[in-house]
Amino acid sequence: MTRVRIVDVAKTAGVSRATVTNALKGTGRMTGRTREHVLSVAAALGYPLATDPRRLSPSRTLALGVTTLGAEAWNFAALPYFAQVIAGALASAHARGYGLTVLPAAPADRRWHALVADGVLMLDPQQDDPVERLLRASDVPRVYVGRPACPEPSDVWVDNDHDSVLRSVLALLRSQGARRIALIAGPGSDYYACRNAEIYRLWSAEHGNDPLILPLDHPELGEALFATRRGERPDAVYGIYESAGRLALDAALRQGLRVPDDVLVACMSEDPAYTETAPPITTLSLSPRLAGGLAVEALIQLIETGKACPIPSLPVHLAVRASTRRG
Repeated sequence: MTRVRIVDVAKTAGVSRATVTNALKGTGRMTGRTREHVLSVAAALGYPLATDPRRLSPSRTLALGVTTLGAEAWNFAALPYFAQVIAGALASAHARGYGLTVLPAAPADRRWHALVADGVLMLDPQQDDPVERLLRASDVPRVYVGRPACPEPSDVWVDNDHDSVLRSVLALLRSQGARRIALIAGPGSDYYACRNAEIYRLWSAEHGNDPLILPLDHPELGEALFATRRGERPDAVYGIYESAGRLALDAALRQGLRVPDDVLVACMSEDPAYTETAPPITTLSLSPRLAGGLAVEALIQLIETGKACPIPSLPVHLAVRASTRRG
């Protein structure tokens, strides 16, 4: 992992290197909000912070939960994206003297009803999610990682600019000769899935791309993607979920297609294992560790001041690898 430097913290926090140095050492003249902002960003990025006993308070606790995705429990913490959100949230919470409790994803979990926390982080909320309904009915401050499906005026969230992000990925695939690009998205009702599908359809109409959207849980995903005549099958696939890259790669190989010669493959993922696939797969990082850290910072502002400052769109990083390189 690349070592985080003071200049990296300064760039992300929007301050000078001197301000970062003073904030880390507890020196210099700056507002408390600026100092706490720098410390939260540093923690979210993984910059090593010295423990200050004055910042610790066992009575202050935050909770973190994720959408229930229907009637089944699922281990979201095992996915690299969510693991990094949790890591960033935990680092920033500890930097501000708060504890963090991560609740499992299970429908109607009684722990949510008995929860004692000063604030809650909600990850990827779905439409009509029972946990979100419970939180909205309570007075507990909350911040979302991922825009809510049906936001209210008072909602606060941390997210990427999915419009420009998806368009940049589609433009990359088109620049490598792709003319029929398929999208793996859904079946969730969260904003991330719905907005990506909407932008994909708009982009397809603008570029004469015959749209094909398949959900990640399609029972015959490979056949639905590639078992068509040569002129009709996709020549590129982008998946908005971490497992979509492997699924598309395996499906292409089962159909006798070569990646990238016959079909390009890319996906959103934080999983470093994609550098070891054959061929290595192009991935898009949504900066989840930073998302978790900034969400905690916003949540603590809500708890302590009753309001949160505007949060800019998160940066992304596109790692272009052999799966999308031709020639």
